[in-house]
Amino acid sequence: MTSQRDLLRLLASVESTNISRRELVKRGSALGLGAYALGAVGPQLFQARAQDNAGTPGGNLTVALVGEPPTLDEHQTTAGVTAEVTSPVYETLFAYDNEFQPIPMLADTYTISEDGLTQTITLRQGVPFHNGEVMTAADVKASLDRWGQISGVGKNLYAKITSVDATDDHTITLNLTEPYGTVAIALSNNTQACSIYPKSVIDAGTLEPNETCIGTGPYRLADRRADAYIRLERFDDYAALEGGPNGYGGTKYAYADTIEFIPVTDIAARVAGLQAGDYLMHMTSAMSNDQYDVVVDYPGLVTTINTPTEWPVFFLNWQSPVMSNLALREAVQATLDMEPMLQAAYGTADFYQLDPGLMMKQTAWYTTAGEDRYNMADPELGRQKLEEAGYDGTPVRFMSTQEYGYMYATSTVAVQQLEAIGMVIDHQVIDWATVVERRAQPEEWDMFVTGHGFVPDPSQISYVGQMNIYPGWWDSEDSLELAAQMLAAGTFEERFPIWEQIQANAYTQIPAIKIGDGATLTVLSDQVKGMDAQFERGYKYWNLWIEG
Repeated sequence: MTSQRDLLRLLASVESTNISRRELVKRGSALGLGAYALGAVGPQLFQARAQDNAGTPGGNLTVALVGEPPTLDEHQTTAGVTAEVTSPVYETLFAYDNEFQPIPMLADTYTISEDGLTQTITLRQGVPFHNGEVMTAADVKASLDRWGQISGVGKNLYAKITSVDATDDHTITLNLTEPYGTVAIALSNNTQACSIYPKSVIDAGTLEPNETCIGTGPYRLADRRADAYIRLERFDDYAALEGGPNGYGGTKYAYADTIEFIPVTDIAARVAGLQAGDYLMHMTSAMSNDQYDVVVDYPGLVTTINTPTEWPVFFLNWQSPVMSNLALREAVQATLDMEPMLQAAYGTADFYQLDPGLMMKQTAWYTTAGEDRYNMADPELGRQKLEEAGYDGTPVRFMSTQEYGYMYATSTVAVQQLEAIGMVIDHQVIDWATVVERRAQPEEWDMFVTGHGFVPDPSQISYVGQMNIYPGWWDSEDSLELAAQMLAAGTFEERFPIWEQIQANAYTQIPAIKIGDGATLTVLSDQVKGMDAQFERGYKYWNLWIEG
């Protein structure tokens, strides 16, 4: 068993010498540590620290994307590529700190009345938008109201609200019908986030033209050319918080002059671009792990195996004539053998793990409830369930994409397994933007593959916090009641047993099927400095700089 002294020696050798990632894995293996375990400390070992405030201003940070974002309007989509691009542009009232707890960002203070029915948010003053307007409560109310009509998380919150009032220029009051313990968590979320936009932009009716993508962040949108690039530039009037960085909040240092996101749909082209220096960074969820040997020791590149931050998942459409049948959903669940899918998606076991938990192990919410129905790998039971469902050979429309290699790999293996028990699968391989567009239309699909990223709270799992709203439309009456209870409760002790039952229900009612945990790669140029160890909710582009 590895002693703490052995591990500290290994870490010290990395700090004092420039050993390669391959050499670290070799030495770690001798101590009984695999690449997967070493991934937990990789970002700290191989990236410079941003928090010393010693960044070098200047330069253009180029980032290879898997494809064109479906929109730059953060209210409109859960797509990770949108959140990745807009994270330096927009800000929210609260943000996750180093421990994934909500802290004020555009908010200044936050108070809850004794009965829990009145929640008051005072705002920071003098915060400018990119168009020169200064943020007031009117902008925040307009943003909250719009997000509350579009986002599943927002709709759930607004179902408990009687009014949102701008009580003065710098105060917002939420009046609720019943206590709701997850308001600050909901307003911290940075995927389909409640980004604060100018009221004037919202009143104009659209945020799609470039000139209306306006936030308060350290970078502003400078130019966008479809399928070519999205260019951000430093916002010189940015109102930075004091006190230093703190997770996804705190001080944000805009070191790079510009950040340029370049859509590159082909994996090989992305790798070649990194090797040639055309791109300085690569989105973590977009790098196929079979490229690891290609990039791990390539001169000028820094490659890290990350701790698990995603789980591939198949969503099943409760509103489709096929998947509304529980026995058919059970046939899919019983048949699927997860390990071949994970091997196809991630390669060796250093990059994946079989795990039934819908919350990651690094959170207090981890539970194995429902594990007896995870990874059943029982095709004979699948055939029995298919017969019980009265399946008549209707093609099952299964949407996938090649833009995310792990999604395509898992779906391809799943198709083979399901066809082997007699299901007819219409495997629709399309671009990711089209998947996102179609999945909102229940008549268009029966299954689709996606990946669910790390979340700090189970209310942020798409089909839990947005139950009956997120595509798939899980509408079980008892689960809806449990979700309402969990969202309303204010303490972990109250909420955890409710969450355990929700996860158990997810395995018996089957709104979606988790495949397993994936450990992704981060690949960047050694010229990029300032990457810190917390990346689960996305990169912090505002604290990165370029040297060399």
